[in-house]
Amino acid sequence: MMKDVAETSSPATEEASLDLMDLVESAAQLPDGRVRDTALLEALRMCRREMEDAESESHAARLRLDKAQDKFDSIAILLSGGASPTTLTFPMTNGLNKDNGRASRKTRKREFASYHNLAYKRAKASSSPLSDDMGSDRADISSLVPSTTQIPTNPIHKPETYTSAGTGNYIMTEESVAAHRESFYQKILGVSASEVEYYAPGPSQANLRSRAQLTEGIHIVRHWDTGADGLDVVSFRSMHKSWYTKMKPATSNLGRRTGIHVRSLEPSQEGGGEELVLCRYSKDGTRSTLYLDVTQLYDALFEIHCLECNHAGGINAVKSRVAELYANVPEGHIREFLHACPVCIERRSISGGH
Repeated sequence: MMKDVAETSSPATEEASLDLMDLVESAAQLPDGRVRDTALLEALRMCRREMEDAESESHAARLRLDKAQDKFDSIAILLSGGASPTTLTFPMTNGLNKDNGRASRKTRKREFASYHNLAYKRAKASSSPLSDDMGSDRADISSLVPSTTQIPTNPIHKPETYTSAGTGNYIMTEESVAAHRESFYQKILGVSASEVEYYAPGPSQANLRSRAQLTEGIHIVRHWDTGADGLDVVSFRSMHKSWYTKMKPATSNLGRRTGIHVRSLEPSQEGGGEELVLCRYSKDGTRSTLYLDVTQLYDALFEIHCLECNHAGGINAVKSRVAELYANVPEGHIREFLHACPVCIERRSISGGH
């Protein structure tokens, strides 16, 4: 039924809406109250049917787009040997959400012609044209698919675990650090510091990651172009389709969940092996910034505010340094850390601040 609605729908939706408006205006002007109410009820029914039809058409258009995008991804991956086709902007979808989910026929025709000409020119210029038997020679679609941004080489900083710090007037004892840590995690997560290791952030907590979630992310990124777990590239990416945007090469409009990649840390002095960590690009795209798990949040902020800044500079100093090093420390967590810092509380009380 939905397919029939989508295929037989007329482009005269705007005209139907105008007819409904005329009907409502005419009904509202009827002098007889009973007749007017009857006419308005009929107009209300027609409006409801129009809304249901529009909703069905929009949903059908979205389904068609999703199916077409999946097919496009699968074909492009097979042709490119594992490139990332979803980094393309498919011109035929530019009109989506216009005209109740449908681009005008002229717009679709013009954009398709533009896309066809571009693809033809690039395919013609390719040094490895598609062979007749689809054997070892494959169509070179690398010109259609942007290459992944070069992985940065800046040093990755992983925070240590702290129990005390400070000299002179800014000493933080083991007791004060433990109390501050407890207060911080109770405030941002609602759990004790001793239970943070077992805390699993939910989907609504987009910035937070448990250690297990970061490990899973590393696995996905490492096998994004190869497939894993008995799955080929297409099936593996389909299983983790929410990562398409996250894996998008970060060249512009950088967000905290794009351009995700894996870096390796130097082997530890204790003789441990090479450690892999999950990162994303900095806002200017020149550096890798580290994703922290929830157990590292306190120590990362402690190191910056209590040691590097020596409790000076306020939130702006901490925010600036956090942005240089880490990918997922929200400003709200920084504020909670500073608000509960025992040294800063004492300084405010002495100076008469609040």
